[in-house]
Amino acid sequence: MGLKMTEKKRRSFGRLRIAELGGSAAGGYCGKLFADFGAEVALIGDGPTGPGAAFYTASKHHLAVDDPAVPAVLADADIVIQSSNIDGLDALLDPATPEQIVLRVSPFPASGPYSGWRATDLVDAAVAGHLRLSGDPEREPLQGVRDIVHHAAGAVAFITAVAALIARVRGGVGQTAEVSHQETLTALHQFSLLRYTHTGAILNRLGNRYAGPGAPIGGYECADGWVGMSLPQTDQMERMLDVTGLVSMLELDGIDEILDLMTNIELLDSQLVPYLKTQTRDELVELFQLLRLPCAPVFDLKELLADDHLAARQFWQRPDSGAILHPGAPFTMSDHDWSIGPKAAGAERFPTSAATSVDLSDGPLTGLRVIDMTRVWAGPLATRILGDLGAEVVMTEVPWTRTPREVPDSYVHATHFFPDDDAGDRPWNRSGFHNKYAINKLSTVIELDKPEGRELFASLVPTADVLVENYSPRVMPEFGFDGESLLSMNPDLVYVTMPGYGRDGPHVDWVAYGPTIDGHVGHTSLTGYRGEGPWKCGVAWPDPIGGLHGAAAALVGLLDRLVAPEQGGQVIEVAQVEAAINMIGQHVVAAQTNGQPERLGNRHPSRAPQGVYPCGGDDRWIAISVVDEQSWHGLCDTFGWSDLRDLTFDERRARHDEIDELLSTTTLKTNDVELMHQLQACGVPAGAVLDAADVMTDPQLAAVNMFAGLDHSDAGLHEWPRFPGRLSATPATMRSQAALMGEHNEYVLQTLTGISTDAYDELFAAGVIRDDPPY
Repeated sequence: MGLKMTEKKRRSFGRLRIAELGGSAAGGYCGKLFADFGAEVALIGDGPTGPGAAFYTASKHHLAVDDPAVPAVLADADIVIQSSNIDGLDALLDPATPEQIVLRVSPFPASGPYSGWRATDLVDAAVAGHLRLSGDPEREPLQGVRDIVHHAAGAVAFITAVAALIARVRGGVGQTAEVSHQETLTALHQFSLLRYTHTGAILNRLGNRYAGPGAPIGGYECADGWVGMSLPQTDQMERMLDVTGLVSMLELDGIDEILDLMTNIELLDSQLVPYLKTQTRDELVELFQLLRLPCAPVFDLKELLADDHLAARQFWQRPDSGAILHPGAPFTMSDHDWSIGPKAAGAERFPTSAATSVDLSDGPLTGLRVIDMTRVWAGPLATRILGDLGAEVVMTEVPWTRTPREVPDSYVHATHFFPDDDAGDRPWNRSGFHNKYAINKLSTVIELDKPEGRELFASLVPTADVLVENYSPRVMPEFGFDGESLLSMNPDLVYVTMPGYGRDGPHVDWVAYGPTIDGHVGHTSLTGYRGEGPWKCGVAWPDPIGGLHGAAAALVGLLDRLVAPEQGGQVIEVAQVEAAINMIGQHVVAAQTNGQPERLGNRHPSRAPQGVYPCGGDDRWIAISVVDEQSWHGLCDTFGWSDLRDLTFDERRARHDEIDELLSTTTLKTNDVELMHQLQACGVPAGAVLDAADVMTDPQLAAVNMFAGLDHSDAGLHEWPRFPGRLSATPATMRSQAALMGEHNEYVLQTLTGISTDAYDELFAAGVIRDDPPY
């Protein structure tokens, strides 16, 4: 498949003993990552249940809660994962030894006003501001793929736990770590929070499309199916208009330049939608990809399992040679094995600490250096996480990756990325979208298209511990920086490449963005109003998923190097498509016996009622999940429904429409936040569907200091979300504002690479080194 595995596999995880407690999908996914990558994981009690449960458990050993071996397993574990799916954690475990790591994963933190509240994935998405981004603006907000928010929390938990292991090796300390679903989702907003903090703009759902600026970005119906498109760049838009024969739209009244059309969704769709309905899906995708236009089919799970690209990459796996296909690895490492199936205990124990402890005051990665060659969202998120965990992250920017020298007003007012909707004299330093992901990073700008720039970059590579890039697969080899070349320059380098479809296979050259990948990998087919067609989620999940797994992969690579320094670095491939499939692995496994899941809107097959109901005020809603008899009785007692209190689950499910109507009539007379508190006090999982303003002022997030203010010299003071994992001994830190473009040229290119002042000045004068865009 994507990487050639060397004969000698690195197995730092093979020395790990993990004890997993609880039935949470978040804890289950975290434990799965440890198990599949080589750790011995003991699942104590029941894990996630349902027809797709084998996705989580196939690589784990199972112990009953009352098994006599449990106390010894807990005491002997390097990491104890304690998780909860609906309720808060009953009794918080502490490390049994000074070296042990205890990881706590729950809907809300153990402290603060929401501590102990009950939640489901629907409620999680509501209180974190994600639910408001999906669905028809004239209808109730729409839930995305079931459990995807829990898997995101599981990925953050894995990152946090591996970071704690790195801190243990480097500093000799164990610690407690805490990850909540609410904080995870808050950190994974792409730009909805920054639009509010920069301009006061509230981003809401925009229909069957990605809830962001620009068009076309969304799901579009063809003659025989659906496609996902994402064309955020002007050159892409020009090619699309030309090939579709819609270029005359640029001559319409009010369209002075192409960005004016890209920010007028209704006008563009008035002609684009009818055209696409005359085209066949696969022919359209083939044509658009030929023109380097990001476009992909919307697949159901049966089509996904038959995808020729995944087959060519040998992605699907059959545990124990069984009939059911499981997703392969979410990232592939050249010197670290991955396989499905329980792992035996290693002969050696995981090391307690290095010979000499180091200062970890900035976080577990203090003193390590990362070269960041990433763009857009997935890659910058991965490297931002590494920076928050203490690494010195050096952005080696190419001159055109930020804004151009002048930004049209139409773009400024459509995106709300710029403070007070003012691009200013240096818009490339004022974009909140860039600045969010450039926190804790340095900036140097090198023109890699020039031979002198490539030579300069090559001299920087030996100074780094990690290099991360998310270019298309052909770019780095064309520059002369493929994996083999980079490791020849720096044998200890952990090189992480993040291509959309991987580095081989029939779709290796496909242009990919999150809003196109989510359709291709089945996310869109799993989302939609009840009884209707597929629907785009307002969050382009493959992007943050790719970013989380990119950070996770880099951390595993660093841990491998720490545990076995004589083996040096390695090459790691994070194909966004494959990471995204792992986020719905349980649905893929279940579909092979139960068929494609029915689109249920906001309902759930094992909860009744569950939905999103209107409250008093403009576009105010509340998410309610009845998960058991306790919550049904609490709901009935709150609203005085004594005649309905004794309904069984089957009766409630049969009368779901009737109960929904009654609920909607009742909740419409209430305040969403007040009702949320009232229902939670009665044991009912409920969450007001918060918008960006609500999230930024949420009392629970304030109680755990989720936001930190940073004063940027060009953009001003703004609040930003921190890394959502909390480490007791070596916490993540927010140390510096986003770097100005080229702000650290002299430090990086003179201090680190050692070029002379005269050589630096010559390269700057020639435009090889820059501190502003070229045009």
